[in-house]
Parts: sequence; C-alpha cells; structure tokens
Amino acid sequence: MSTGYDFDRNTILEQLIRMQFPERNQYESAIIADFLRLHYQEYDRYSISVRVGRGLTPNPEHLPGVQLNTIRGTQKRIDMMAWQGAQPWIFEVKVRLAPYAVGQLETYRHLWMEDNPDALEPRLAVICQYGDGDTERVCAARGIDVYIYEPAPDSGGNAGGGVPADNPATA
Repeated sequence: MSTGYDFDRNTILEQLIRMQFPERNQYESAIIADFLRLHYQEYDRYSISVRVGRGLTPNPEHLPGVQLNTIRGTQKRIDMMAWQGAQPWIFEVKVRLAPYAVGQLETYRHLWMEDNPDALEPRLAVICQYGDGDTERVCAARGIDVYIYEPAPDSGGNAGGGVPADNPATA
C-alpha cells in the first residue's frame, strides 16, 4: 500500500535535508526531523500522511475525480508510519502533547488494522516539543511511546534548534 510519500532509510534522509515533509507544516516537519536525527536507522521504511478509513461517501452525481477527492479529503490521516521489519509504528506529531493525541492514535490503529487485517498490530508513539505529565502517564499506561524534543533556547520556540537527549517517556 503506497501513500505516494514512501521512503527507505536513504531516501528519508533526503527529506530530512529538505526540512519539509509532505503535507506537514514547518513546525511538524521540524519535530519529525528532530526525531529522525536520532532514530532514522531504527526503521526500514517510512510513509508520511497515510490515509486510513473510508471517508465520506461521495455524491455519485459528481465527476469521478471529485468523488475520489471527497474520499481522500475526508479519510483520517496518520502523520507518519515507520516499519521495523514487519512491525508497523504509527506516529502522531504534535507541538504540545494533549489527551486528544491518545484518541487519534487509537483511532488510527483501529482503522489501519481494518485496512490491513493480516499485518502485525502497530505500535503507537507521539513525537512532540512539549510534554504534559498527566498525558504522559496515560500514554505510558496505554503502551504509547512519547518522544519529547524541546526547542533550543535560541530557536524562538521552533523545533529544529537542536536535538536534546532522547526522552522516550515510556521506554
């Protein structure tokens, strides 16, 4: 299943150099880059903006292209997936960790498994700039890894100012 934004270990480095990932804003791209600087070799391949679920049923009177856009535009979108062999990972990227990220990840896992019933159940993780102790504890209880990359003091609050010591909250 190709998203059109699929990468291996080498081609993901090209995206890292560009500092802009497909369908991600500059803040999310910088957070992904911080994560990849430390972890890109841990995964065999990557997909950005993976669509899951059925989306809305399009109006059959619309042109076929409009119908496809209706479906694609209303499907749920996983920020990033990565694979360690056959083991898929679903990553949600946030500036601030928040409780709704837990619900998003659980939803994405369920929908991805509907689309890929023979696959291993995905591991879940959040990559963010700022943590939240309460939500970090909930993530730990749910088996969701949390990676926090606070912005460098001189970055004006933007990620990508420097990579801190890795902080997987549930490791």
